[in-house]
Amino acid sequence: MTGAFPFNLPLRGPRFTVERGSGTALEIRRHDDGETVGTIEVDMSGRTLHIESLCVEKPHRGYGAGSEAARLLGDAAASLHVTAWAPPDLGLAVYFWFRMGFHPVPGEGPNAGLLFERSPLTARTAPG
Repeated sequence: MTGAFPFNLPLRGPRFTVERGSGTALEIRRHDDGETVGTIEVDMSGRTLHIESLCVEKPHRGYGAGSEAARLLGDAAASLHVTAWAPPDLGLAVYFWFRMGFHPVPGEGPNAGLLFERSPLTARTAPG
């Protein structure tokens, strides 16, 4: 994680919290037991928040941790331009960012992947 955020952490949702981790990543923690179930690598540059990766550990996938974490981060960054990256070989990531209200940026993204974006004007129109 680089750059300072124009919002405060932690971000608390109904079942999960996004908070600063011990390294450079943000951590996704489950409320029930405080276990870290995933990480988010982000970069703040000017008025753009770039989500380099959002990864939920395999045993914890399918329970809404990634969706809740993305919504919390998106709501906190509602006034910012937000981008996210999807690996070229992971169709589920493409579907995930579509569901979160992002749209693809034409052309090849970083590391031959797909770049998605959400403008500040559409920040609060993502499906719930």
